[in-house]
Amino acid sequence: MSSLSERLAKGRVLWILLLVLVTLFWGNSFIAIKHIVAYVSPLELVALRFVPVALTFAAILLPTRGDEIRELIRDEGWRLGLLGLTGAVLYNAFLAWGETEVAAGTASLIIALNPAFIYVLSLFFLGETFRWTRAAGLAVAFTGLFVIVRWGSGQRLTLTTAKYALITMLAPSMWAIYTVAGKSVVRRHPALLVTGVAMMFAGLLSLVFVRPSLVARLPTLPLSFWGAVLFLAWPCTVFAFFVWFSVLEHRDASRVAGFVYLVPMFGVSFSQWLLGEPITAGLLVGASILIAGVYLVNRR
Repeated sequence: MSSLSERLAKGRVLWILLLVLVTLFWGNSFIAIKHIVAYVSPLELVALRFVPVALTFAAILLPTRGDEIRELIRDEGWRLGLLGLTGAVLYNAFLAWGETEVAAGTASLIIALNPAFIYVLSLFFLGETFRWTRAAGLAVAFTGLFVIVRWGSGQRLTLTTAKYALITMLAPSMWAIYTVAGKSVVRRHPALLVTGVAMMFAGLLSLVFVRPSLVARLPTLPLSFWGAVLFLAWPCTVFAFFVWFSVLEHRDASRVAGFVYLVPMFGVSFSQWLLGEPITAGLLVGASILIAGVYLVNRR
């Protein structure tokens, strides 16, 4: 892994290709979640995803960085628990719960609101400077969300649809808490190490969702289910986080952050291709407005 990090430091084409691959994985994660919640509950999905993630990070980090991890847990234990709870357990629980009714492509667009929620929390807790341009971006982004929820599906808006869209919107709010709470920790410790240990905490916390009834059903679940679970655990989490933070060590954060705009594009495109979800005029208009608003929030 260290050799890959060194190659990322030197090769511009390599890190661009890897970041595109990561965003492709993240865009398709919404489709995997949609498939998994057809068989298990959202909370069970969290356990099935993050127990393998925790074990993988433990196998990678403990043999070589065990002393650093012990020191990190001693200094930042409760914060790491909070990061695991908000950035993994609650984020994925709300996203999976929302996707029991919300289309995968629509969910990917709702999650694109992450920077808007982060900016709002940063105003209150990190002393972020208020700027009218970014405030206008918030208004534009949420207008786009309204258009997506109201007209994106091409069907009549129901109370159930609105309710589950709001539940899905809790996921980016959890990610905003994770980001703001983790900012002080990553100033003092390596970002990849913090993320890996936070995911270990997430795996431990998610064990409370493992019930005997779930264990009894596991052998009966189809291969496509297990493929989706492993896709979420390894390419979408372990591999993606390693690449993301390795690139951030060597490249400007603003340039790396721009790649996240590919996630909803991949999410909507592959949801149409693999799940047959319609791409309506309302969805395209709402997505354009939302992404424009998020761009204004992110713009420096």
